[in-house]
Amino acid sequence: MKATARRILLCGAMLLLVVGGSMAQTVKEVVVADADTRMPVAHASLYAKDDSRFRSCISNEQGRARITFSSQRITVSHLNYEKRTLRMPLPDTILLKPRYLQKAEVVVTNKEPEWIRRCLKQVVKQKEQHYFSHSAVMQFDYFTQNMGTNNIYRCLMKGLMRTKSDRHKQWALVADSVDICASDSTRLTDTANLRRMLYEDFMLDLDKDFISDHRFSHHPDYKGRNSNEVELHFRLKHGTDDRGWMIVDTVRCVVLSAERNTGTKTNRQERIDGIMYAMARVFGYHIDTWTRQYHVDYAERPDGTLYPAEVRYKMYYAGHDGSNDKQQKEFHEQTGGGFPNMEATLALRPSDEEPDDYDQWLTLPPSWYIAFHSEAERQQEINLSNLPATFKLFEAVNE
Repeated sequence: MKATARRILLCGAMLLLVVGGSMAQTVKEVVVADADTRMPVAHASLYAKDDSRFRSCISNEQGRARITFSSQRITVSHLNYEKRTLRMPLPDTILLKPRYLQKAEVVVTNKEPEWIRRCLKQVVKQKEQHYFSHSAVMQFDYFTQNMGTNNIYRCLMKGLMRTKSDRHKQWALVADSVDICASDSTRLTDTANLRRMLYEDFMLDLDKDFISDHRFSHHPDYKGRNSNEVELHFRLKHGTDDRGWMIVDTVRCVVLSAERNTGTKTNRQERIDGIMYAMARVFGYHIDTWTRQYHVDYAERPDGTLYPAEVRYKMYYAGHDGSNDKQQKEFHEQTGGGFPNMEATLALRPSDEEPDDYDQWLTLPPSWYIAFHSEAERQQEINLSNLPATFKLFEAVNE
């Protein structure tokens, strides 16, 4: 009888262990989709915070996400969509409402109107005087959210910004306030996405090579502020990972708004020096996935020149590194490079303010992804990464 009871207790314990284990390892697969078009939403963040613990996953190119953690509530966010917080159990499909007006997909064919290339060549010819000939102080609001599997970092920065040369080659800033949300107060100030939005501006990329490498079409139903505005769509001639659209004033020959989506091959070719990447591969570094979305709305100054008034930036960057340099990895993560899923916004507007002390201006060096830094460049990165900040820990964040 006692042996039977022991067997029953043992079986019960094993059953509890199996049930408990299955509960801990419950996997829920969902699809994140656009509420209007029902198209999948790639690289949406699904995350939960319980007792100051943070866990997350990211939807793939088909909008599918695999949630391997349990929580009472899951938050779903994406730069272009309104955030949603859902209670468990989750539905099989999570619909997100677009935050911005989505452009209708236009098929870009091999046959294009001849006037488009003539117009764009004129835009390129005049862009120096329209976009990069003016240096002025501007107020800025910069927000970035960087997310990994077990960590999240948010930074809100406000202050003044100006270009240090008339050819838009160097930016500088003075930060009035920096608010950081992170797991602890040792995190550094992240300006990585800010620099990407400034130095990877659409008009800097738009040149003769860009026109030659892409095919174009216009949206016949677009209604602009006047009859001079047209909506042009583009895609790479030989490839599928570079596409987008732009609003062009055909009389002034200026771009008023644009969006460009690029994939791994295009980003690797345009953003990283080939020799540098080859050297990185020798040391075990490989880029697995790299997608990038850049949206910009240009505004006009009183003198007629334009500047990037509103910028939205989203990047998903996944790679693997065979090195074991713990110090470099920690610095990389603290300065914003250690998170695969990154989103940022930037707002600029003219200002009459200017710091009394010009020594307050900190130079923003160009953006980089793989680079060998001199000691001076490394010190410049450290200075930007150690701006005074106010911290809010996870438990202080109200979703």
